[in-house]
Amino acid sequence: MDFLRQLPAHVYITGTLAFLVWYRQYGGYRFRCFMSIVLLLVLATYGVIASLILPIFGKAGLINYTVARGYYYLGGFFTGLRCTILGQENILQSPAVYVCNHQSSLDVMVMGAVYPKNTSVVAKKEIKYYPFLGWFMTLSNAIFLDRKNRANALKEAKQAAENINKKQLSVWLFPEGTRGHSSKVDLLPFKKGAFHMAVQARVPIVPVVIANYNDVYSTKAKRFIPGNVNIKVLPPVLTSDIEGDSSSIEKLSVRIRESMLTTLREISPHTKDE
Repeated sequence: MDFLRQLPAHVYITGTLAFLVWYRQYGGYRFRCFMSIVLLLVLATYGVIASLILPIFGKAGLINYTVARGYYYLGGFFTGLRCTILGQENILQSPAVYVCNHQSSLDVMVMGAVYPKNTSVVAKKEIKYYPFLGWFMTLSNAIFLDRKNRANALKEAKQAAENINKKQLSVWLFPEGTRGHSSKVDLLPFKKGAFHMAVQARVPIVPVVIANYNDVYSTKAKRFIPGNVNIKVLPPVLTSDIEGDSSSIEKLSVRIRESMLTTLREISPHTKDE
């Protein structure tokens, strides 16, 4: 025991990492959930550091990109999760508003497979105050929307639209506003912030659909197994001819939701509700 106490810290760290790498092929639901949380904290910590360093070298557009891709690849390594990307050619090099369906906390890992460079995240205001994750998102210029207050949300969406053009940024958000029913191949009604943002900025909307992965991950069934998740990026929807009134925004959001729901049902495995 005295011998073990005298070992340097790096030996413990190396041993722990070696054990986790070895155990990943045997770990079940709890291990994979644990690793997902640990890796999220690790990447968020990296994000805080990257947010301070990369802008110095003119690489601010890589902050969220490297965090998202890093979480996807490391998470995939330790959990056995992988993604098949369809329509990747629809990812734009110019500013756009990316709208994606939302099933669970695992979306943060999955979306890393297609997350574009030079893209900010739009999230609910409460996340701003989370340790590590909130710090990283604040430093990386994430856009926080007050979804409980419609007037504030519209004001923040207008400011975000100005930043899209001024800073030549894209934004990524979940228009459902909260997690949907992961056991059902369905979408919640869309909130309108993303569509106001795109119309005011006059940039395309790019729908991204993550297939239902209830067969791979389910908190209700305590299931987290290695598997594949389909992701399809739909063609950009132009907004240059869309009026900014409530009726036009409503029609736009309904049209995009319907196309995303159709795609969701096409690319998802056949699952039964639990």
